[in-house]
Amino acid sequence: METDYELFWNLVESERHNLWRLARGLTRSYDEACDLMSDTWVTAYRSFPKLRDTSSFRAFASMIAVRLHRRRRWRARLFVPLSEANESSYELSSESSHDLGVLLTALNRLPLREREAIVLFEITGLSLKEIQSIQGITLSGVKSRLARARRNLRTMVADANPDASESLPIPEIFDIARIQFQQQ
Repeated sequence: METDYELFWNLVESERHNLWRLARGLTRSYDEACDLMSDTWVTAYRSFPKLRDTSSFRAFASMIAVRLHRRRRWRARLFVPLSEANESSYELSSESSHDLGVLLTALNRLPLREREAIVLFEITGLSLKEIQSIQGITLSGVKSRLARARRNLRTMVADANPDASESLPIPEIFDIARIQFQQQ
């Protein structure tokens, strides 16, 4: 029989790639994503006894990550950064790195709730229902946020790429982002 400790770590192993993609999509750097992942697993471990259905572990861990990220962003507004050197760049290794870089920059310019919704759906692969429970809004609210986020991303990517004939469509860039974030 599997103990709670073993069950937790088996679930972590099965969901770590999904949570990594979420963390990389929400944060601005590799290091911030690592910190968010670590804090998420610690919090999830502490709260694991409260989880009633292990089949919803992905949504459980994603909700923790999103809440921790929101809290960090709120706290960051209280402090003045010492330098602009904290602005990081993504380490890209693909021939489509320019398109991916443009998309990631555009993601960072989206309002927080839209960015959360699009990252949870497109990069992490959560369902609309799971995103609804994480964000605490209606299903139509999730759909509206996703539509607004896609529209805003299309506009920002088009503005950054005047020669759109050479750039990839946004759905294909999200596919690259999923793969890129999985590899890191």
